[in-house]
Amino acid sequence: MNFSGKEQKPIAFFNFFIWLLAIIFFFFEFFLRVLPATFSQSIITSLNISAQQFALIGSAYYLTYSLMQIPVGILIDQFGTRRLVTLAAATCSIGALWFGYTESFIPAFISRLMIGFGSSFGFVTLVVVTLNWLPKKYFAFFIGCGQFLGAIGPLLAGAPIAILLKDLHNNWRIIFLFIAIFGAILTLLFAIFMRDNPVPNDQPILHKDESFLTNIKILLSVPQIWWIITYAGFNYVALPLLGAFWGTAYLESRGFDKPSAAFMVSMIWVGLAAGSVLFGRFSDATRRRKPSIIICAALGIVGSLFILITTSMNTYYLSFLFFIVGVAGSGQNISFALIAERSPQYLHATAFGINNTAIMAFAALIPPVVTSFMHNISQNKKLTEASFEQGLIVIPVFFAISLLITLFGIRETYCKQQDEIHEIF
Repeated sequence: MNFSGKEQKPIAFFNFFIWLLAIIFFFFEFFLRVLPATFSQSIITSLNISAQQFALIGSAYYLTYSLMQIPVGILIDQFGTRRLVTLAAATCSIGALWFGYTESFIPAFISRLMIGFGSSFGFVTLVVVTLNWLPKKYFAFFIGCGQFLGAIGPLLAGAPIAILLKDLHNNWRIIFLFIAIFGAILTLLFAIFMRDNPVPNDQPILHKDESFLTNIKILLSVPQIWWIITYAGFNYVALPLLGAFWGTAYLESRGFDKPSAAFMVSMIWVGLAAGSVLFGRFSDATRRRKPSIIICAALGIVGSLFILITTSMNTYYLSFLFFIVGVAGSGQNISFALIAERSPQYLHATAFGINNTAIMAFAALIPPVVTSFMHNISQNKKLTEASFEQGLIVIPVFFAISLLITLFGIRETYCKQQDEIHEIF
């Protein structure tokens, strides 16, 4: 890939076409990521599993997704995007087909591991394509736009799929068959049209004297990178907890029907999309990153607290609160700009992989722990409103931790490449 910093004269239409292909795959993997939340009770009933087992199935996706982020960055740095994103789309398609036919916990868990593996190429591919094919000075803005368009995926996975599920008499399996067909079509599109670089580049990205572990050591020797990835993990984890695991079931326990609950929860992803564009553009325009991530953390504290303490049954009010939590989660979008400015250009993809590893590791490890706690409170298979509220109280705590990290750990980059690595080595 070309991270030389030299701006190539763009062929505008084709550059944006390649970027849109990356967004389509990000949309697809984002849809697959949150879809089980809409089917939670149907899947639990069909597979005859507990809430804890369902949480493990959901976490299986995040487990392989997080473990693959650094390898994905290295692979894309070395081999480009075309072959890898084609393989990834095919893996997602096969995994979705298998999940649709599974009858028990173990095959469901393994098929979600498979979907997570394929999906792990989605966001890093989008970030790398954005760097390679679009103007670098608008990097955070274009990443925000990519997240905005990609967030249509989880939006469709909410209320529209809940309504379709009702029309199909709760036959969630046939929906996964349709998803597998869509994934097969994407695989063909990527194989035919995707390209690696705006111009041919035969030079390897990794220096010959630098091993994988050396490159990881270079990045992790920068204290600011540790602060950034920790912030990103705490800032984002509320979104899968509510949007991909228990948000819909929590609102159902409060008396809402499934389509209404799914619609309100889907506002998280609308908020993430809107916040990514808004704060991406704001941070680029002001040449400051910290104000954006401070505002995001503060919004997360307020929005999540009000969701848990309000007794209102007004769908518009609750939709707004979920939207605010989504906006708060867009702070992780700024973390990619921060980490790019704290790492050498030839290691950008690997640095993005490290950041996404932290984000998805939080999403893989925390929800099962919270679910186990809620299950112990409820004393039975069916989680109650009280058990949800006592378990989900960790969400404003996580946002508060991210705020403290921002205030006392992360330093401003002023949207410029920093030189900590040169100071260390």
